[in-house]
Amino acid sequence: MREYFQNYQQLIIICLLWFLIGAFIGPTVALIVIPVILLLMYSKEMHLEILIGFFYMLILSDSRLYQLAFAASVKNIYILFIALITIKELKTMEHQISIFKQFIWFFLVALICIFYSPTPSISFQKTLSYFLLFAFLPNYFLFVYLKYGEQLFKGLIFLGVMILILGLVFGLLSPGIVTLAGRYRGLLGNPNGLGLFTYLFMVLFAAINEHQPKVFSQKERIFVYAISIFSLIRCGARTSLVSVLMFFFFKRFYKISPILGFAIFLISAFIYQLISDNLVDILSSLGLGEQLRVNTLENGSGRIIAWQFAWQKIQDNFYFGKGFNFTEYIYKQYYEYLSKLGHEGSAHNSFLTFWLDTGLVGLICYLFGLIAIFFKAAKKSKLAIPFLYTVLFSNYYESWLTASLNPFTIQFLFILSIIFLPFMEDFIINKEDKENGLRVSEIGAGNEGFST
Repeated sequence: MREYFQNYQQLIIICLLWFLIGAFIGPTVALIVIPVILLLMYSKEMHLEILIGFFYMLILSDSRLYQLAFAASVKNIYILFIALITIKELKTMEHQISIFKQFIWFFLVALICIFYSPTPSISFQKTLSYFLLFAFLPNYFLFVYLKYGEQLFKGLIFLGVMILILGLVFGLLSPGIVTLAGRYRGLLGNPNGLGLFTYLFMVLFAAINEHQPKVFSQKERIFVYAISIFSLIRCGARTSLVSVLMFFFFKRFYKISPILGFAIFLISAFIYQLISDNLVDILSSLGLGEQLRVNTLENGSGRIIAWQFAWQKIQDNFYFGKGFNFTEYIYKQYYEYLSKLGHEGSAHNSFLTFWLDTGLVGLICYLFGLIAIFFKAAKKSKLAIPFLYTVLFSNYYESWLTASLNPFTIQFLFILSIIFLPFMEDFIINKEDKENGLRVSEIGAGNEGFST
């Protein structure tokens, strides 16, 4: 751990400085000072700190602490800053990660839907931020990786581990700060948010270990997984816990055989109802009944009410929705009505949220792009399809993928970017082959994990 503190001194100082400015001086000053610091960082080519700092800012923005409210405003400037510097740096890059191209039709539909939005200004802002994240973050990630290599991976994991550790420490010193309605939430906004963060963080760590197996030692891997699992169980986020189990379960079978992995997935889909019907007894027998709140399983913690309400409203705008933010808008409009029925919050389902916001046409465009991306990634990584299964499962119960500037969607794009890195390395190796007049097979020999 001492090595990490030494190697990332500048990053730690910057993160502490931003926290102190925003929490104790005020959000107005933070909106002025932090962008100036970002410009200074860019002038000194501190791209590693800029990228990891963005991840840090999104984590802060998810918090319920009023001292961290500044992060919600700063993150909007931050994503625009990253987009601008990525446009500039792309001129020096000969190849790019083309994740965004698969979602072009979705963004066109989302743009059209803004004209039907009851809150067109907010809808436009959310559509723009989603566009900027998908269009520029993966390529900025690639740029930083090519410049810093494994330092980027270590920095991301170091930040994630520190967030989890600090949450546990505050749980001992001041439990009220890290709990919500009696449930542990760490430094995230709510317990389910911590669950999503931890689930995606574990997949991110697994993707890094697959791409570069020697970056982390065995002891480091055990520590990262241990602190993650402990945090996940403590917050009691059932969907995220099942997502983690699904990922590592299918990951194991896909390493043996993709066909076997798909067969196991189909079998799991058939027996899902059987497991669901007996889940209360299963969790209780494992001693996890109280921790995972089995008494709320029958009503789905209010999700069924939320889904029924969403389906009713979808009928009014079936093929084209009313733009990003419409789901939040309509659930706020009916807050008292839904609260009496036993639900507080939003749709708790990304697919219903996309349907409400962009209509059936937008939902189909998004799913087509999502599945196309994963199947392309599967050509290089055995993690792609197992991750797709968990993304679909997780978003059936939560709406994290429908928002851009949160600590979840950014990890989703980090993971996809890592999975696509072998494509970029193929390009670099092939380019060197041509320049040196060597055969591809000679250069690629011995490079485990890279296909040339």
